Amino acid sequence: MSEQQNTAEQWIQVAAGLKNPSMRRLLGAVLSGQGAPEPASKSERKDLERWASIGLLRHDGSGWALDDELLEKTLASASAAKANRSGIRRFFDGHRLQSLPAKPADRHEVVLYLRNAIIGDGEELREEQLNERLRVFHPDVALLRRYMVDHGLLQRAADGTGYRMGTVS
Repeated sequence: MSEQQNTAEQWIQVAAGLKNPSMRRLLGAVLSGQGAPEPASKSERKDLERWASIGLLRHDGSGWALDDELLEKTLASASAAKANRSGIRRFFDGHRLQSLPAKPADRHEVVLYLRNAIIGDGEELREEQLNERLRVFHPDVALLRRYMVDHGLLQRAADGTGYRMGTVS
């Protein structure tokens, strides 16, 4: 299991713990500085140990405290994910195009990337072939086709039956 999956599963457990009123009260007491009740009941000890197993609380010998490791891992993971989504990747979720950029320069880069992914030099595609390849990236194939033609990235045959790579890159 990857570090990111492990962290996501931990946060699911945190959410489940927060749904439990007694666990939520205990966490609130620790986070507010009141500390866990002394002596803790059997159910309170069980809840505290559950928070510890999740990775949100730790016992440092003098009492219960927030364990910052889970928070640090989550922030580091989010930062890494954001770094991996720079450039045109920020418009994609995996290989799927989530949104077309509003800025013309960014939009050009995205449609250039898509054009290079769907058609090779010297290749000519019928419209249905082009649509099939574009649909892998985004459901609005007509919009993508139009942008590619408008940006000069694809050239449409005079009779409208096919498309080939344009002269602009």
